[in-house]
Amino acid sequence: MKKKITVNFVDFNPEFDKNDNEFMDYLRDRYEVSFSDNPDYLIYSVFGYEHLKYDGIRICYTGENIIPDFNACDYAFGYDRIEFGDRYRRIPIYLLFQYRAAYEALFHRKPVTQEDLDKKKGFCAAVISNPLAMPERDELFFMINDYKEIDSAGKYLNNVGHTAGVRFNPDHKKEFQEGHKFSLAIENQSYIGYSTEKICDSLQAYTIPIYYGDPTVTIEFNDEAFVNVHKYDSFEEAVEVIKEIDQNDELALKMLNANPINKPMNFFEMRDFLYYIMDQDYEHARRRPVSPNAKEWLDMIKRQQFYEDHVQKYVRKVKNELKRRDMKKKGLEKLKK
Repeated sequence: MKKKITVNFVDFNPEFDKNDNEFMDYLRDRYEVSFSDNPDYLIYSVFGYEHLKYDGIRICYTGENIIPDFNACDYAFGYDRIEFGDRYRRIPIYLLFQYRAAYEALFHRKPVTQEDLDKKKGFCAAVISNPLAMPERDELFFMINDYKEIDSAGKYLNNVGHTAGVRFNPDHKKEFQEGHKFSLAIENQSYIGYSTEKICDSLQAYTIPIYYGDPTVTIEFNDEAFVNVHKYDSFEEAVEVIKEIDQNDELALKMLNANPINKPMNFFEMRDFLYYIMDQDYEHARRRPVSPNAKEWLDMIKRQQFYEDHVQKYVRKVKNELKRRDMKKKGLEKLKK
């Protein structure tokens, strides 16, 4: 007989379907699951404060570059390379949801031949949607573009007249990237541990990723298969390496055929972590502190919640939209030069 549990999901982005998602697939395999407004287990993300209204065991998931608040949650998983007893697992987004297929494909790669390389008519592919990322991304983009034009098919810096990389249709992005020798795999921020699906998507498409983001990316990925911008003293030096690879098919083929994996990750780390949490006796599974100081901290955040929900999120939305428009305008003007 399956153990009965009640769950709920809050503070996810609007596209998240709480009835149909990978969390629920795993839970239904092992437990008799029902939804509740007063759940035993609350799984929440980082897009709000509603999780503070619930008293059940809280499990924080962050697909963003944000460190979980362990005063508010019992357990968490995210990007940081940290240890926190049995309360945390590093589970990058490329192991989850629709992104995992690209990572799994890296274990079943076929040899790349000169004929395959000759079919790649494009130099470098880019799919960039967020104009509000670190300035280093645009700086590196334009430095490479000055050498040879990048085909950019995202919503930002688009110069091909169509878009690729529809968020929930990863094959669209793959098809676009496959026609190129290189592809940009630049994170929105550079931060230790913050490596997203970008490098996996580029490798899956049999391109040579130009990667910048996680300075420790080589713990999991082999930089014999990609241009690791972090290993060079400057962007200028990295661009010279890109030129060398572009002009040397033997070197390009060596990279395209290199095993991209240094440290294999557990495809089912999230499933195993959820089972570890929920197989415990319910009362013994609690971890978050119950001290007066912790309560005061969370009460302060609750007071802040009204301002965030009713004032600041609208101010932020307007500011970000204005900044997006300005960045798009400046980026397109620079592309035309």
